[in-house]
Amino acid sequence: MRFRSIFVLVAASVLLFGQVSFARQENSLLSIGMDAKAGSPTVVIRTERPVGYSYTVYDSFDPVRVVVDFPGMDVSKVADKVTFSDVNVQGVRVSSFDLESGKLGRVEIMLARTTDYDVRQDGTTFAISFKSGKAATTIGEKLKQPQAGEKQEKKTVSAPEAASTANVVSSAGKAGSVKSAAVTAATPETVARPKVAAAGTVDFSGVDGTRASFVAPGMERYQYFRLAGPPRLVVDIYGVKPAFRNRNFSAGNGFSRVRVGVYKDKTRFVFDAENGGLPAYDVAQVGNAVVVDWSGKAIDAGNAKAETAAPAGKSAVKPSSAVPVAIEALDFDSKDGISTFTIRMSGPGELIPAVQDGDIVRFGVANATISRSLRRVIDASSFPSAVKLITPYIVQNGSVQEVRFAAELKGPVSYRVRRSGNEIVFTTEDGAFAEFAPPAEEKVAVPVEPAMAKTEKSPTAKPETIEAVIEPEAKKGEAEVAAERPATMRIEQEKPRYTGEKISLVFDNADIRQILQLIADVSGLNIIASDEIKGSITLRLIDVPWDQALDLIMDIKDLGMLREGNIARILPRARIRSMEEAKLTARRTKERLEDLATEVIMVSHTDLANVSGPASELLTERGKITEDARNKQIIVTDVPSVIEKIKQLVKILDTPERQVLIESRIVEANSNFARDLGVKWGYSYDQQRGGATGDKFAALDNASLGLGGSFLLAPGAISGGSSSGLGTSFTFGRLGVDSSVLDLRISALETAGHGKVVSQPRIATLNGEPAMISQGTKIPYQSVSDEGTETKFENAELKLEVTPVINPDDTIILEIVASNSSVGATVPTGVGDAIAIDEKKAETKVLVRDGETTVIGGIFVEDERYSESGVPVLMHIPFVGGLFRSSTKSNERRELLIFITPRIMQ
Repeated sequence: MRFRSIFVLVAASVLLFGQVSFARQENSLLSIGMDAKAGSPTVVIRTERPVGYSYTVYDSFDPVRVVVDFPGMDVSKVADKVTFSDVNVQGVRVSSFDLESGKLGRVEIMLARTTDYDVRQDGTTFAISFKSGKAATTIGEKLKQPQAGEKQEKKTVSAPEAASTANVVSSAGKAGSVKSAAVTAATPETVARPKVAAAGTVDFSGVDGTRASFVAPGMERYQYFRLAGPPRLVVDIYGVKPAFRNRNFSAGNGFSRVRVGVYKDKTRFVFDAENGGLPAYDVAQVGNAVVVDWSGKAIDAGNAKAETAAPAGKSAVKPSSAVPVAIEALDFDSKDGISTFTIRMSGPGELIPAVQDGDIVRFGVANATISRSLRRVIDASSFPSAVKLITPYIVQNGSVQEVRFAAELKGPVSYRVRRSGNEIVFTTEDGAFAEFAPPAEEKVAVPVEPAMAKTEKSPTAKPETIEAVIEPEAKKGEAEVAAERPATMRIEQEKPRYTGEKISLVFDNADIRQILQLIADVSGLNIIASDEIKGSITLRLIDVPWDQALDLIMDIKDLGMLREGNIARILPRARIRSMEEAKLTARRTKERLEDLATEVIMVSHTDLANVSGPASELLTERGKITEDARNKQIIVTDVPSVIEKIKQLVKILDTPERQVLIESRIVEANSNFARDLGVKWGYSYDQQRGGATGDKFAALDNASLGLGGSFLLAPGAISGGSSSGLGTSFTFGRLGVDSSVLDLRISALETAGHGKVVSQPRIATLNGEPAMISQGTKIPYQSVSDEGTETKFENAELKLEVTPVINPDDTIILEIVASNSSVGATVPTGVGDAIAIDEKKAETKVLVRDGETTVIGGIFVEDERYSESGVPVLMHIPFVGGLFRSSTKSNERRELLIFITPRIMQ
């Protein structure tokens, strides 16, 4: 199967401009030139379509130039080099690159020296204006001079004072302060007093050596993260606007410059790296300022470093060992009001400290790897735990891979993350969540199953922060939830069940409607999104089926789908439920208002009670059923739709009863007949092969028939029969041969004089109804009573009663009752002699196939004969008469064999 991978790369536009371009279309460069009418040197780039926010502008050196990258841009219509006569703007160099994510067009503006510039757009016109006059100071000059507008004032801050100015977040997510008693021994450090800024603004005067301070008294929060291609550090401060006009600041010692971007809800500072790599840096909040330091030392905020103040940030990048550690196991346990999530590693790993954003706590392991089988969501929502979900994912931090974990909590609780040897342990105090949920609140696992990670909308998410990771090789691994406490779950695997074409999606705060449109383009499905679907989503899905991605997105946003053919309507689940309820209410209202109808339904084969009972369950409140036993029909009064349902039900239930034809053969044979026929008697009841296993017919096997010889049955093919009294001599067997072959065998033995067929009756009966066959003699005897002497008859007969039951697989259960009664001895009574009747009886059940023969043996008839012959007179002389006579005494023993063959009548 051919898979097409569609990778939506939105790094440039998302990271620098906070918006996403969906379903990118190809664009083309039409011309590049200088605007002669502009007051300052301005390079004008005209394109076929508006660029929007799908571009990246950054500075480069050796030679000095400004680089503009346009994803999906065709540059074949313009020259590779364009020369200008301006003193500073020397010319333009155009190139194109074919990347895995698509085509990239690059425009490099060659400068004589570094110059500040502004970027603006007007439709299809993209203009970069460079400031004329003195060039911006070089990096060396910048380091030697104080920043303009900044008053340098040094102040020695004691450790308790620094601690009081550092805002930190407690484990429950509430702002607090660190007690000074814990840091009284700290060494004081000299720090710069930042410039005072108005509330709601951020002030930045420039880089001071290896430190940059952003003073923002009214900031809501901040985050920071690093990017690659080219390497850069990004710091976002929310809820503030810049109080300065400059948008570019020179830096040094690892960072070439600091660029400023303004957005609706935040101000972004981008630190461009020098020499292709980022220096070791640290970011922390000190008072009302966010400080970035890349001197190699951690920022001292009175020993109260605000790690958790940055919702999506990370701590200072520390050098990792050359060999990454491997995540070997993930365990979750909830016991005694404490939930514990343990990460077992192949060696001591570097802990990435926890940061909290609302109910989501993120932490991880630096320079680590994790297998795909472990990269599955741990769902603890049904546990008596404060933890709802724990999602493992991977972040590529430059050349180092980090394994992150996002723990979603059910509410504000205390938590702790610590490293102990080769383990990292995340613990929470469950508090009120330790109690079991009420029975009415049932947690149901969604079968969407593939590693479906529930994510939350987070405005602080960044491109490296992935809140859902899906791999194509294994489908969603659901955590195994135990029924008892303590509860322990491990990650399981499932086979994939999605068949859609594979795609890759990488988005940061993307509009969900645009995501649905992209999936519609890939799948060819006509998707109609409801007006109620709003909001954004952050996700990273690599090579997953589009239908799995759609299920994941709908589950995260609590959406549902109504599909008819190739048209799918996406609506909120609450809306779908209300629609279904409205349809049900309308249907019931219609039933209450609809006119009643009456119809007569004939019942041909089954009893009326077998039909009227199930049919009455379909009636509405106004409906009724009347039975007409004389004409075998039911009279139904209800709305027409219900009457149609009852008709369909009657059609299913009113079917003719199946019949079984019982063919029997009663054969009288000598004692050797059974051996000649090939039936091997002498069956011994073995519990390992018979009824002790709960299925006494499991050992029945077909007989094997040899060519030209007798057919033999294995001992396991004989089914033992249970009887009492004189019936213990009954034996039961089964012949797995065709009845015509059996007739030939019996005829051959009859011709040889070894037996004869006594009778061959056939009788048909309904399924489950008994059929009886009897053959014998009625023996008269005198009965004396007060009314006189009366002649009565007693049956001496061979009687066979068979009740067949047809199974759905066309096998037949035969309930057999066989009895044989014969004349016994004459016994005296009070009024005379009477004849005793000897009776043998056996009952059993056997399982046979349609047309298969079972045999009953063990019914014996003995005939004793005595005859005498000799010379008349002389044979009666005493003593010597024996010389003149001879006597013959014979004892013949015969056996009755009963062959039963059931056939299902079609």
